[in-house]
Amino acid sequence: MKVLSILLMSLVPRGTPHIIPDKIVARQPSLIPSSPPTAFPTPSPPLRVDARKQSKNVHDFFRLYGWLEENTNIPDNELPRAIRKIQRTLRTPETGVYDKHMDDVMNRPKCGTIQAYNESDASTNEPLSKRYVLWGAKWNHSPLTYRFINYTADLPVERQQTLISAAFSRWTDLLPLSIVPAPPNTARADIHIRFMSMGPNETMYAFTNMIADGLTMSSGLINVTFNDDYPWSDDRLFNFTAVHEIGHALGLSHSKVEEAVMFAYFDGFIRPLHPDDKAAIHKVYGWKEPRWTRIDANAKTKDIMQVSSINDTPSSTNGLYQLRTGGQVLFYSSATGSWTTVDNNKDTVQVTGAGSLLYQRHADGSTYRYTGSGTSWQQIGAASDNVLEIVAAADQIYQRRKDGWTARWSGSGMQWSTIQGPNAALSRQIAVTDSKTLWNLLGNGDLMRSSWPHSKNGWEHVDANPQNIAIAVGGEEFYKLQSNGMVVWLDLDMYYWSVIENADSVAIYAEGMFVFSRHRDGSIWRYTGTPGVWEELDEKPGSVGVVGDREGRVWELLGNGEVLRLVS
Repeated sequence: MKVLSILLMSLVPRGTPHIIPDKIVARQPSLIPSSPPTAFPTPSPPLRVDARKQSKNVHDFFRLYGWLEENTNIPDNELPRAIRKIQRTLRTPETGVYDKHMDDVMNRPKCGTIQAYNESDASTNEPLSKRYVLWGAKWNHSPLTYRFINYTADLPVERQQTLISAAFSRWTDLLPLSIVPAPPNTARADIHIRFMSMGPNETMYAFTNMIADGLTMSSGLINVTFNDDYPWSDDRLFNFTAVHEIGHALGLSHSKVEEAVMFAYFDGFIRPLHPDDKAAIHKVYGWKEPRWTRIDANAKTKDIMQVSSINDTPSSTNGLYQLRTGGQVLFYSSATGSWTTVDNNKDTVQVTGAGSLLYQRHADGSTYRYTGSGTSWQQIGAASDNVLEIVAAADQIYQRRKDGWTARWSGSGMQWSTIQGPNAALSRQIAVTDSKTLWNLLGNGDLMRSSWPHSKNGWEHVDANPQNIAIAVGGEEFYKLQSNGMVVWLDLDMYYWSVIENADSVAIYAEGMFVFSRHRDGSIWRYTGTPGVWEELDEKPGSVGVVGDREGRVWELLGNGEVLRLVS
């Protein structure tokens, strides 16, 4: 496995009566800086807390990340420095004063797995130290076995067994490793699952004994212990906790990426494994092979795209689609491994989708929405040679136009609202966040931004850089690609442009929390959440595109029309 780690320096359509113009006046420039601000954003206010509680929370954080030697404490006069280190990890202003954000994080349910002291991590003040941490030990045999010692009364026994099995699979789906229930006649299992009362005031929801003999995990001594005073009736929480603790049982320490499953504190969101989690476990055990599997091969395939829900609600339209040169649109069923035609119109030139909705554009500029049934499509936009492309985001569909303006479908009939172009420079690309913030990349490299509902706030000029050549959004996060191959992220917390990759990128793609970069040599890389740290997914020189969904599934299109799915 390769992990890239670089030190960073710092579309008027015909049918005019259906158009409702929304004039937007460009604001004065409010350019976002390209380096961290010297004046930090307004910090979270200081919090008056019992000094003992504050000290305990700081000590707990340090122990969970291996920053404190056994049987040692942080002297009172060193607490401000310790607090600044935690604030750096949490990406908040480093005031050295215990604040509300820290208290909110530290009062969440947490994992109780204490990490062994890591001298280099404990002593460093480098911001790039934010990423996964490996314990060092690993299992040296497969299959591994596990066994329940006891069960909680909050869930049926069979449900607990199913959830634990699913939690193990979340990891083994990525690895050349299998984990199975221990046969009843064996003396012991490699990993034990148990429940134990820890007291009603304990915020620890589980912990794992991490015991090794040198660099090998100690069979029979690895116990995943759940706090039985915690209510486990929510089986999603039980599964999420199990996934975290099993990560420890496989040799992972706590991650400093807050969105990662292996982050020490739980914010209440059930999420898939983060790229940081995946990069970590691949670093320990490698990849399950074959890494990619071919799911189609047709020289007429010109593009692939995927549709995701922006929430947890499943939809039958979610999934992977491909467009062929003859206008055929096909949907891939991951359950059956087969492709189904959802349209076959020679005039179709583009397919896009978001928020469980699928759209297509014809060569004459007309726009259509898929009804979700068979090959039935509803026309929602009139023909117009002014339409360059359509862009779906959240529950909206937009048209980018030749005249530099943008149009948004009203949701009824064929009525569209237009958004005046920000200035004389024509639009090169638009992108929209989950909260419907509209980004516009102009032909001269300028970046403009308009907040929903676009008719009141005007365009805000936020960047003037002729090197900007492409943009992408994932959820609320914004990324831009520069002609020098750099991928740049907008840090919304510190509010500046942060270079996250400097490695000859030629294309970027984002969906939810997942970001991908295609390099000039055709290799595909996935961002781990730490600037400069990317995991290589494929090194095929024939790659021409990559897409992914919000659950972490990834597909790749090769120049010969092959469509590949990332297996692990």
